Amino acid sequence: MRATILTRLRTAAPARGDALLARVLSALVGVPVILGLIHLGGVAYALAAAAVLCAASLELTGALYGSGRGPLRVWGQPAPAYLALAIMGLLTAAAHHGADRWAGALTLSVALSLLWALRRPRPVEALSLWLPLVATVAYLGLLGGHLVLLRRLPDGRELTLLAVFGAFAVDTAAYMVGRTVGRRKLAPHLSPGKTWEGTLGGLGLGSLVIVFINWATGLRLSTGEIAVLAPLMAIAATLGDLCESFLKRGAGVKDASTAIPGHGGFLDRLDSVLFVVPLVYYWRLLVSG
Repeated sequence: MRATILTRLRTAAPARGDALLARVLSALVGVPVILGLIHLGGVAYALAAAAVLCAASLELTGALYGSGRGPLRVWGQPAPAYLALAIMGLLTAAAHHGADRWAGALTLSVALSLLWALRRPRPVEALSLWLPLVATVAYLGLLGGHLVLLRRLPDGRELTLLAVFGAFAVDTAAYMVGRTVGRRKLAPHLSPGKTWEGTLGGLGLGSLVIVFINWATGLRLSTGEIAVLAPLMAIAATLGDLCESFLKRGAGVKDASTAIPGHGGFLDRLDSVLFVVPLVYYWRLLVSG
C-alpha cells in the first residue's frame, strides 16, 4: 500500500511541475499583452475585450449545450453559439459608446435570444434552447461588458489595472497557498481542488497585492477606501471562481478548453475578473463619485 502511494506521488509530481511551468510561461506572454491593451484603451482595447468574450462564449455555449444533445451543430459548434458571438460583439461595441447604449443593447440581446428560441413549436424544447443562451448573455455580456465600461471612466486605465490584476493576484495567491499547505476542501461538490487554506491565502495575500497595485498605478485611493475595497475585491474574485466552477460542473466539464496552457480556457481565466470588474466600476460611481 505504501509503495503504491509513493509511486503515485512520484508520477504526479512531474505533471504538477509541468502544469506550473505552463502557467508561468502563459503569464509571461499574456501579462505584457494585457498591460499594453489596457494602456492603449480605445478601440484596440474594446476589440480585444470583444475577442476574449467571444472566445469565452464559444467555450460556455459548447459546455452548456453539450456534445451529444441539443441544437444543430454547425462547424462543430451548437448553432446558438453563433448568435452568442453576435451578441458579444454587439454588447462590446455598445459599451464602447457608453453605459446607456450598452444597457439598451443588453435589453435587445435578451429579447432577440428569446425570439430565436420561440421559433421552436414545442415550449419545452424552446426553453431548453433559450436558457443556456440567456445564461451566456447574462454571464459574459452583462458582467463582461463592464471590462469596457470601466476602462471608459476618467481614471479607467488605473481602475482596470487594479481590477484585472487584483483578480489575478487573488487567483494566484490561492493557487500557490493551496498547492503548498492546502488540506481541507472548500467546496468539493463544485471544485475538488479548492481548499480553505488556499482560499484564505488568496483573500489575505491578494488583498495586500491590491493595496500595492493601488499605490503602483498612481490611483492612490484613500487609506479608508482601499482598506474596504481590497477585501471586497478579494471576496468577489473568490466568488467568481466558485461560480465558474458551478457552471462547469453543471455542464459536466473540467476545463472550459485548453486554449491557455496551464490555465484552461478563456472562461477559466475570466472567472474572477467577471465579478471584480463590475464591483470596481460601481464602487467608483457610487462611493468615489
